[in-house]
Amino acid sequence: MALIKHVCICEKRQRFFSLKKLMIPLMTVILSGCSTSTLVQMPEATRPTVSPPQRQDAVGTLLSVAHSARIDGRLDEAESLLSRAMRINPTSPEVYYQMALLRQAQGQTAQVHQLAERALSLGPDAVLARDIRHLMGR
Repeated sequence: MALIKHVCICEKRQRFFSLKKLMIPLMTVILSGCSTSTLVQMPEATRPTVSPPQRQDAVGTLLSVAHSARIDGRLDEAESLLSRAMRINPTSPEVYYQMALLRQAQGQTAQVHQLAERALSLGPDAVLARDIRHLMGR
């Protein structure tokens, strides 16, 4: 009888130690999910575009430099660069959008709306169209 009790106790201990071996990795996996931070992002529709346009041609270079100039407050330089880009490609919606942003920085609100409308009429991609509409307050 004592032998049967000893066997039962040994089996219980063995099961306990088996569960203990499983519990450590299981708890590690469960708790590791608790330690990661959650990144909260603005909804796509309200996130403004702050990076310069990404094109690999002459107009793209002009837009990128004009964007930097506008951000740095060199508005006359940005205007000159954007005018040049407009002469090279008068059907680029990006050029008109960047010019609208420049006019906004210059306080010329009447031209902002006209330039944004022109940019929309040139068939921009979905992201640019969203940014243009955001600029127009739609």
